[in-house]
Amino acid sequence: MHNAGIPLRHIQEISGHTDLGTLQRYLEVSPEQRKKAVSVIGWD
Repeated sequence: MHNAGIPLRHIQEISGHTDLGTLQRYLEVSPEQRKKAVSVIGWD
């Protein structure tokens, strides 16, 4: 879901995690996602 662009808060609700920090331990950031995020904020 994360890779499909579903907001973390929605994933948290669906998965039943009460703590967002716990959920984030399972999420990986791909090089493509990192590159896109950097380009959005203009830190090329």
